[in-house]
Amino acid sequence: MNILESSWFLIAFLIIGIVLLVDPKSSITGSTSSSVLGMFASPSSGQQFIYRFSGVMIAGFFLLSLTLSYIG
Repeated sequence: MNILESSWFLIAFLIIGIVLLVDPKSSITGSTSSSVLGMFASPSSGQQFIYRFSGVMIAGFFLLSLTLSYIG
């Protein structure tokens, strides 16, 4: 198993871990009386980092998948 395949597996497990650990319902901050207004609440800075990090991981997984398919 070469380094590309090892990093592919690592990224796959990181993405699975992020999906399982992050609760999208907890992005509503503060107490709002209206559930409609709660849907428009922006996520916190920590959650923004997790969303960006998972986006980068998904893009890296895609690029590694393409690279591994062209090599193999």
